[in-house]
Amino acid sequence: MQTTRQEFVELTQQFRDTQIKYWLSETLFTFSWWVLLVTTIGIFIVWLIILDKTRIFEIITYGFMVTIIALVSDGLGIVLMLWEYNHTLTPLSIVVEIHTLQMPLIYMIIYQYFNKWKTFLTAVTINAFVFAFILEPLLVWFQIYELQHWKHIYSFFPYIIIAVVFKYAINKFKQLDKNYQ
Repeated sequence: MQTTRQEFVELTQQFRDTQIKYWLSETLFTFSWWVLLVTTIGIFIVWLIILDKTRIFEIITYGFMVTIIALVSDGLGIVLMLWEYNHTLTPLSIVVEIHTLQMPLIYMIIYQYFNKWKTFLTAVTINAFVFAFILEPLLVWFQIYELQHWKHIYSFFPYIIIAVVFKYAINKFKQLDKNYQ
């Protein structure tokens, strides 16, 4: 049997309605929801306070690059059923708090404070370890994140690669900018 466009639309609407009902009855104002809210606001406030305003464009550009790859990677992981999120701040299909706020903010702080490659690589390796082996298991324990066909070890190197590739890209853009001035 071939699925028609109308059937696809109806299934999508059913999914959306079910997702919103689930979020309202099982997520909103739960302990996990409060953890996400407080950590997101906390990290954002700290970032605002310590942000080097003289490098704001550079730092935020780096953060946007991290956000884009994090959202795409996370979307692929969800679609491929490698992992899922049981609780989120909003009933949206994307996980707003982790991949558009918390992770990029932490990466921007590292980018801002560790300018030299050696210290940057050390910091992102420590960050990758904390993300993969402490924070991800905590998210599982809080029942926010659930692994399906994924292991925490698989996250370790991508966390490092994301940081390194985008620092390299920003450095190249800065060199190009200097060459054209």
